[in-house]
Amino acid sequence: MLESKIQANCINYAKKLGWICCKNIKCSINGFPDLSMYKNGITIFIEFKTETGKQSELQKYVEKQLTQQNFEYWLIRSLSDFKNKFQESNLY
Repeated sequence: MLESKIQANCINYAKKLGWICCKNIKCSINGFPDLSMYKNGITIFIEFKTETGKQSELQKYVEKQLTQQNFEYWLIRSLSDFKNKFQESNLY
């Protein structure tokens, strides 16, 4: 499945759960995640990849920067992967 389709399905799911979704199209930080989600004072950064897609070294660096500051960072490859992350983190 295309990365854009995975992303669209996940955004629709998150919106139904009451999350504010901000698709990061152009950012002054190279390697910044594709999506930021906000709800009840929680921020989640999400990078979408296909099943065979790989993060660039720059994306891995940005992931490390965000997680070191205790932000949630998810690498998502499918809608079911996205739903599982919600269950694991209890962030419904």
